[in-house]
Amino acid sequence: MHFQILIVNIIILNKNMRKSIVSLLLLTFLLHVQCTSDVYSQNLRIRIFSVNNISEFSFTPSFGTYFLNDSVKIKKQDKVSIKPENGRISVTINETSSVFKDSVRLYSEDLKCFFQITPKNVKARRYDNNLIVKLSADKTNLILINEVSQDNYLAGVVQSEAGGASDNTEFFKVQAICCRSYMMRFINKHSKDGYNLCDDVNCQVYLSRANKTQCLEGASQTSGEVIVDKNDKIIETLFHSNSGGQTVNSEDVWSNKIDYLRSVTDTFSYGMPNYKWEKEITQRDWLNYFKSKGVDVKENKKQLLNFSQSEGRKAKILGIALTQVRKDFNLKSTFFDVVPWGNNVLLKGKGYGHGVGMSQEGAVRMCNEGYEYWEVIEHYYKDVKIKNLNKQENSAEEE
Repeated sequence: MHFQILIVNIIILNKNMRKSIVSLLLLTFLLHVQCTSDVYSQNLRIRIFSVNNISEFSFTPSFGTYFLNDSVKIKKQDKVSIKPENGRISVTINETSSVFKDSVRLYSEDLKCFFQITPKNVKARRYDNNLIVKLSADKTNLILINEVSQDNYLAGVVQSEAGGASDNTEFFKVQAICCRSYMMRFINKHSKDGYNLCDDVNCQVYLSRANKTQCLEGASQTSGEVIVDKNDKIIETLFHSNSGGQTVNSEDVWSNKIDYLRSVTDTFSYGMPNYKWEKEITQRDWLNYFKSKGVDVKENKKQLLNFSQSEGRKAKILGIALTQVRKDFNLKSTFFDVVPWGNNVLLKGKGYGHGVGMSQEGAVRMCNEGYEYWEVIEHYYKDVKIKNLNKQENSAEEE
């Protein structure tokens, strides 16, 4: 609509100038629509098996007809093996081998296509849509990139991140919106490497295509929906397994204070599988640890042996960040009390994970108790709302 108003306002200009400005406005508008559409509807390139050295793998079409580059048809019964060879990519189909210089693409034109990859010495996985294979920088391994639709990718991420957490579709709507928000916020995280995102915890875990109905429904029924803050910016949707009854302020784990990542009371996490834990540590190891950190152990021994968070979560113990204590002692969370236990100390802990943002187990309980997905999101993330990017795209097209 704003383009129309501007055009009306320039009709008083001379003919040539009017023609030039209208052309410029039209071009700007078309670019705007195209860019919006590209961001929200494009296929993604996700590096898979990113933590593995893939020296060889077999490729099997599971559903749909696949092609190698633009010519060779691959049938389900064909035996396809791909590996680096003398600085090139060698593809063997049955007993016929071909070599390619830089990359190969295995693709299908079928809408519901998916395939299986079985790397040497790594468990097989299945993925939707297409596969791009490139040589690693040293030409001794292969880089595998899944070229996949956004909805298929998100369903796979949801199943990988939380597939066993629940059978409630409402929960998977919550998880899908969180994962989509992360995807849109960091969609070009690895663009310099030739793909959008990777498949491990540095991005989002993506271990296979989704075959669980609820995960697929969660992604499709929330298509285009993301979480935005009060400034209309997509938020960083951090989540963890269980908060222990109280989530954590972002600055208590990392350095930045983020308005929507505030500590909230979370009774929904009570009694869930990862709500409580315990760990015994010898008093000697516990006290020596703090001594090595510069704490006057003799002066503060009583506090170190009787540390409590019963009145609320704390960020430090005698000046030492609990996040560091958690890392060094391999604890499930920073939410624990310390009590003497003979020659040991007993850490009586709550929760599992960093504690910032959404508790997955708390979200499961909320959904099981009848809360809708938007209510779960507004409970764990402060002053946020859900925005549908598909509607924004349609609105831009109408203008």
